[in-house]
Amino acid sequence: MPPIGLDPHSPLPPQQQLCRLLQQAIQQGQLAAGSKMASIRALAAQLGISRYAVLAAYEELAGMGLLNPRHGSGYYVRINATPPRQARPAHLDQVLDVALLIRGLVEPNNLLKCGSGALPKEWLQGLDLHRHLRSVAARPGANVYCYGSALGYAPLRDVLQQRLARRGIDCSAEQILLTAGSTHSLELLIRCCCATGDTVLVEAPGYYNLFSLLHLSGMAMQAVPRQADGPDLDALESLLRGGLRPRLFFMQSLLHNPTGSSLSWSKAHRLLRLAENYDFTIVDDDIYSDFATDQAPRLANLDGLQRVVYLSGFSKTISSDLRVGYIAAAAPLLQTLARVKLMISITTSEFIEQAIYQVLTHGHYERHLTQLRKRVGEGQDSMRQLLSTCGWHTFAAATQGMFIWCRHPAGKDSLLLAQEAAAAGFWFAPGSAFDPDHQPSAWLRFNVAYDTPELRAWLSTI
Repeated sequence: MPPIGLDPHSPLPPQQQLCRLLQQAIQQGQLAAGSKMASIRALAAQLGISRYAVLAAYEELAGMGLLNPRHGSGYYVRINATPPRQARPAHLDQVLDVALLIRGLVEPNNLLKCGSGALPKEWLQGLDLHRHLRSVAARPGANVYCYGSALGYAPLRDVLQQRLARRGIDCSAEQILLTAGSTHSLELLIRCCCATGDTVLVEAPGYYNLFSLLHLSGMAMQAVPRQADGPDLDALESLLRGGLRPRLFFMQSLLHNPTGSSLSWSKAHRLLRLAENYDFTIVDDDIYSDFATDQAPRLANLDGLQRVVYLSGFSKTISSDLRVGYIAAAAPLLQTLARVKLMISITTSEFIEQAIYQVLTHGHYERHLTQLRKRVGEGQDSMRQLLSTCGWHTFAAATQGMFIWCRHPAGKDSLLLAQEAAAAGFWFAPGSAFDPDHQPSAWLRFNVAYDTPELRAWLSTI
């Protein structure tokens, strides 16, 4: 690193002076592309300034596209480092289409939500949430007027640490950050780990709300086809060997949305080797985790949260409205996520977190899960038999969870099918919504909890 001298009489604070000097050194070639920057501690000691000032300068340079932060390793000069790029225009037409799709799902209407991503409320009411909410509100220590803590309600994080341990995911409660649901978790990770124009990997088909978040953030998405046992790793390895260098890979190991498929052990091991060899982080969204067993393949179980960030929550098994999710990650990344959370939302609702804690510890939650898994399993069998009788082709031979991903026997465009279904009183998301580029698709997502006589009658006519 070239000699750096800060002016103690300058009106600029040390971090701004340091940022300008390093920016000039990088753009003039005094710092070689790919070279590692001095550690934050060492540079702070050398210049006689705080470590925070060095970190702020490095983060600013990373946001300008000049440095590449690598968690656990440090900061590196980007290859072909360039001045800050203008954000590429977001595909607002596609984003708005997805927003309208979600609006049709969440707002009151007369459509039966046969393609919904959630269970009917009747399947969840056995938890008696009203009683738990009243119980929490009646406590003298209930936090209904003040902010919660940065990481979230500590007793709930302790319970989550124990639940993760049963899944073989070893972490402390300080490595768990509570969020306002999985979408909030994804937004925090995008803001923390990516800069405008970065390349990220997504599964195709995949979660349409994730695609919209990435579009709005100016990310370049590269699709990896989803197969019945996980992502197509031959296709992924070909992309990586061809020079693709993604920052993150957003995926779902278990009970994938929309296909319902789960990752095999062999693919899990191979995927982690690719992440290590090509230096990218895997974001594993395990929002449907409680429909699977604790022994099911989870990347965080094998990796120990080194190259895997683990997401989950309770919107699918407790309530879509009491939005509590969580992130488990390596300690340095977790602390960064907590700081960004403070900037975006200050804190999450401790009252709601206390209510979820009450359900998990005093609400017979495990018995509730057993009943849900039984009903969902019966729904899978019944819906698969119905679709087979009607000639539909299903994506995977056998799945757990609430989804079946299937194709009309004549290969009819699913957008037309969704429109016909709406006219008949049923809500479906067309397959194109689950494609990163919104390409036409013949596939539809069915929720097995909505097997009704009316749906059976309609399926027999199309």
